Amino acid sequence: MSDTIVEFSHVCKYFGGESSLFGHQKKLVKAVDDVSFSIERGKTFAVIGESGSGKTTMARLLMKFETITDGVITVDGTDITTITEKQALKEFRKKVQIVHQDPTSSLNPRKTLKEIIEEPLIVHGVGTKTERLQRVKDLMDVVQLPQSFLERYPHMLSGGQKQRIGVARAIALNSPIIILDEPTSALDVSVQSRVIELLQNIKNEYKITYFFITHDLALVKNFADDVIIMQQGKLVEQGKVQQIFDHPDKMYTKKLLKAIAVVNPEEQAYLDRIIIEEDAS
Repeated sequence: MSDTIVEFSHVCKYFGGESSLFGHQKKLVKAVDDVSFSIERGKTFAVIGESGSGKTTMARLLMKFETITDGVITVDGTDITTITEKQALKEFRKKVQIVHQDPTSSLNPRKTLKEIIEEPLIVHGVGTKTERLQRVKDLMDVVQLPQSFLERYPHMLSGGQKQRIGVARAIALNSPIIILDEPTSALDVSVQSRVIELLQNIKNEYKITYFFITHDLALVKNFADDVIIMQQGKLVEQGKVQQIFDHPDKMYTKKLLKAIAVVNPEEQAYLDRIIIEEDAS
């Protein structure tokens, strides 16, 4: 089994460029432009960038919600850009699930928590009714919520509890890759750390690989193993988290690092110095 579970090779995703109904040329938007990287199995791979940097587009390409313009994406050694047949696509999507940014909007308000967690199991024909119920109960234990909540509806939960349900649904199929799309940004600060701790425990226990989309470098520093920095569809810098934080190479990365609230005055002085030196060069 290869250590690499995901690989982007010269991936491009462009929107527009074609002529409209009235003959006007639509602006070409290079949402992802010649991006290459690999993700190691069982690691947390962070993608940092401002709005419009291409983070979400890459996640959609990884889930095959968007069609690639150019390049190759492989998952577990399989070129997913060539998958077109409906059943093969359904089988592939068992491998990649997502925890959404806003747990309130991502959970169906008309379904009970049991129905929400069980849904991917039903869609993919996993187990009998009895086996699925047991799986749902086990998942409630994993995300540290009482099984007595199963007949409740999403509006009866706090934000942190809703996100735990989103996590339970994402791991229901034992998917090896989970996309975390800003998983704590919609939560109160007081519960963010507990959700991150839960995600870390799940990753360690089930050897899951996280594709972690965020703009929070402070969180990346404590949670991720590897990181890429994106700007306007381009990959600016990539490497191990500690390497990027200790020895950033690109000016854009240095400016992002400077935006983090730093408590240690020596660390703040270092960040000030590297940016001053870059500006002067």
